[in-house]
Amino acid sequence: MTCLVTFESDTWRLERDDLVRALASDWPQAEVSVAHPDSPGAEVRAVEWIVRSEHGMLEGYAHSNGQCVYLEGPIELVADFAVWYRRLLPADLQVIFCDESYSFDGVIPPDAVRGDVLAIVESAGQS
Repeated sequence: MTCLVTFESDTWRLERDDLVRALASDWPQAEVSVAHPDSPGAEVRAVEWIVRSEHGMLEGYAHSNGQCVYLEGPIELVADFAVWYRRLLPADLQVIFCDESYSFDGVIPPDAVRGDVLAIVESAGQS
């Protein structure tokens, strides 16, 4: 299952370089690759990363618009990453956590913890 953390804004985006720096700082074990803007697929996969942990492997990528990340992996690790990503964003943005088919969706508050994100999934019976 692919999960998304996304928001809409006419005035704000998480710049690619800022995401790469934050990944390097806060997820030092992450294997990160940055697509050249002209390469095939760069619009959807501007930045890609893999994180391996005791919970398994998380694969993620960021859309070039700076307003969406896609996450695949154990739901606990996906939730941890979603909480971390939310903290990179302005508090006044409405940030949505959902799966690619919108079988569940909910707002991630600025002060979210793992349980808040897991509750979004569990509310739809997807755990």
